[in-house]
Amino acid sequence: MKLVFTLIAASILSTMTMDIAGGLLRAAGVTQGVPAGLVGKWIESSLKGTVFVGDIRTSRGEAVSISRFLLYHYAIGMLLTCVLYCFVAIPNIGSVPWYVPVLYGLATTVLPLFVMFPGMGFGFLGLNGPPEYLLPRTAILNHFSFGLGLMITFGWLLKA
Repeated sequence: MKLVFTLIAASILSTMTMDIAGGLLRAAGVTQGVPAGLVGKWIESSLKGTVFVGDIRTSRGEAVSISRFLLYHYAIGMLLTCVLYCFVAIPNIGSVPWYVPVLYGLATTVLPLFVMFPGMGFGFLGLNGPPEYLLPRTAILNHFSFGLGLMITFGWLLKA
């Protein structure tokens, strides 16, 4: 039971690290990203079976509330954290190098670049998306931040 609570805490802290870093990068004008309500709209569309839409901004349905988006966002963060723990930490308990969670965080960038952005109608890697969204840059930097959060929390998790 302690492991479950620890993994939940680690996933929340890692996702929070991503959110805080993403907010700072957005405030500095380095990144932008798709508005949260539209990401949530796409997630709900995908859950209903329609992964690919022409343009998420004009597709059927409404943008979701920030609270619903955050529920989806943190659930995905929990899933990704548990995947890392199961495939990396359990077989190598006590010996996961610091860079493995960072590289894993970067590797999770494949989700928006190859699934979410094309699914939203923004093309491969998001290259056909609105230029002001800065999609590839935002995805890479946000997921790098998620990896940093994983590095910090996995250091804590494996010592607990």
